[in-house]
Amino acid sequence: MHRNVETLIGRLATDPKLRRRFAEKPIAVLEELCTQGIELTDVEIEALAATDPQALRCFSDSLDRRLRKADKETLL
Repeated sequence: MHRNVETLIGRLATDPKLRRRFAEKPIAVLEELCTQGIELTDVEIEALAATDPQALRCFSDSLDRRLRKADKETLL
């Protein structure tokens, strides 16, 4: 059960496009990911949706660049 939460947090930390979408519409992104096969309970969805997007960004910024996907928008 928590493995999916851990995987999703990892994706949010390393994928700037997903993180931006999540910051704008967390429930919609989580529901979309569930339709793609990520199994989350209602409690996990509520808890993840309540996560501070700025905290995710700070965590992402603390990771070595080699662990993050390139953000094409910032490269332009």
